[in-house]
Amino acid sequence: MIDSRNSPPSPPGRQVDILFRQAVPAPGGIQLAAMVFKPRGQADPLPVIVEMTPYGADWGYADGVRFANEGFVFVSVDCRGTGESEGTFTPVVNEAADFTAVFDWLVAQPWCDGQVATFGGSYSGMNQWLALGTGHPALRTIVPSAAAILGRNMPGGGIGTLYNLRWASLSASHGTHMAWFGDVDYWHGVWEDAALQGTPAAQLPEQLFGHALPWHQQNLAHTGFDTHWSRHLPTPEAYAAWRAPVLSITGQYDSCQTPALEHHRRLLQWGSDTARRSSHLVIGPWNHAGCNDGNPQVGSVRFADTYRLDIMGLKLAWYRWVMQGGEKPAALQRSVLWCETGTEAWHACDTLAEVTAARQPQALAAADGPNDVFHSGWLAKDAPATPPYQFTCDPDDEVLLDIEREPRADAVQGLFAGNNSLFMTLGGEEPTSHAYATHLRGQGLVYHSAPLEAPLALAGVPVLDLRCTVDQPDADLVMLLYEIRADGQAIFLSSDALRLRWRAGFGAESPAVPGEPMTVRFSDARFFARTLARHSRLRLVVRHGMSLAHQRNGNSGKPVHEETLADRRVATVTVIHDGPARSRLMLPLAGDHPPVTLQR
Repeated sequence: MIDSRNSPPSPPGRQVDILFRQAVPAPGGIQLAAMVFKPRGQADPLPVIVEMTPYGADWGYADGVRFANEGFVFVSVDCRGTGESEGTFTPVVNEAADFTAVFDWLVAQPWCDGQVATFGGSYSGMNQWLALGTGHPALRTIVPSAAAILGRNMPGGGIGTLYNLRWASLSASHGTHMAWFGDVDYWHGVWEDAALQGTPAAQLPEQLFGHALPWHQQNLAHTGFDTHWSRHLPTPEAYAAWRAPVLSITGQYDSCQTPALEHHRRLLQWGSDTARRSSHLVIGPWNHAGCNDGNPQVGSVRFADTYRLDIMGLKLAWYRWVMQGGEKPAALQRSVLWCETGTEAWHACDTLAEVTAARQPQALAAADGPNDVFHSGWLAKDAPATPPYQFTCDPDDEVLLDIEREPRADAVQGLFAGNNSLFMTLGGEEPTSHAYATHLRGQGLVYHSAPLEAPLALAGVPVLDLRCTVDQPDADLVMLLYEIRADGQAIFLSSDALRLRWRAGFGAESPAVPGEPMTVRFSDARFFARTLARHSRLRLVVRHGMSLAHQRNGNSGKPVHEETLADRRVATVTVIHDGPARSRLMLPLAGDHPPVTLQR
């Protein structure tokens, strides 16, 4: 006999019962497949935590084992048309009805105590908000991490993305092809060939998959966040009827930060007083993956482990508070918890708006001669009027191809390791890359502030009003904001993107009038909170928004997904640095919020 006190601990799954391929009746006469994780020998019914995923139920295996060991039942459900579930997968279209069917099935099981909560990140974060819209009486809370919104995901601003084709290798069939999805070189090659050959984006699914992907065609035809996408989100009436708490998690470097915060704003705008008062938002020093595991490393930037947050531990405590009468998580004493980088301190307040105390204007000004990173324009509160700058948006120029053929300088292992990508840079995944400032070749502009005389605390969303003219009906523009430290290191702060035809909103296209001055407002930039070091400078980059992973805009004003090589035109953008409506960057100055100490 072996003394159990000296034997190695049991494997985590040894104390778990797993029910494989459970059939859940769903609308349309199909069956969804569920994988159930229960504490071994469970006698009494327990609360159930459910994730609906397009990546196969086995994707949640480790989470299921963890939750079962913590006294919950965990259920991983394959989205309709994926994994073992029947039907056809069309993103976001069927989730609300299928969640209703899943909840009905769960509460009828003897191991469920009638309480249900949801779990997951990215796509499984987004569909939790769709579950909220069902108003199902068994649903006690949703806990979305890094929640996406189709039509609002990066790059945003009405610029379509070809990344969805890569994502389709994971989600467009009953099989999940992780190796195919993870082959960055392959996908860069596909996009590069399409760019050089002028292949319309609408034709690419046939080449890659052998058949059309209707939802991809819709994505390309509806690049702005219009009713085609927003109609799938909860209605104002559904938010108003929701009474339960929400725990929403995102990161400063999360590629889905903008949609995650949009979900939160909608809850605050339309939700009931009860839901608003009991819900919480956490913004940490994380990228997309870090919103699930709390890893404080983004590219080559590693934040202090002191500020690592045990996200799974936080979620477990949340579920216990909501469904088992436990104590509320100590970290969530106020509605918003965010991490300030630079000082790497946590802060808390009651609303996201309170994070920003005021806005400081910085006028854009030109220096004599050509503009580049070594001879840039400048940012200053009282900059004098100066002549304009010009740059081009050339859909046939290979400058972006040159950049994106090069390996990332700060790449780490993982699915997004590989070459440079403006798409990933806009999402915060390349926080130390200089590539899109140093490789302009007339395709953009750089502005620097003077070195800071003292540390500067910024927190919130920057706004850029770009006074300009353009000589074509359309162009894709992006802005990138960095801290440039005294040692030359670049630290990404924020970004925004805009297809000019959508500058007045996504209700209707508004082609630019060639030569007519206009103010292009970049107001949908990413949230950040950072104390810039003394002697650092701000760097603003305004450039052509072309990337291999972006739907290529030929600037003709025609439907972009149908443009061919013959339609492509070079657009020249003239940035104006004088007059009462001159170009300005509005910096978000941080409010006075004392640091909070999180219990470990």
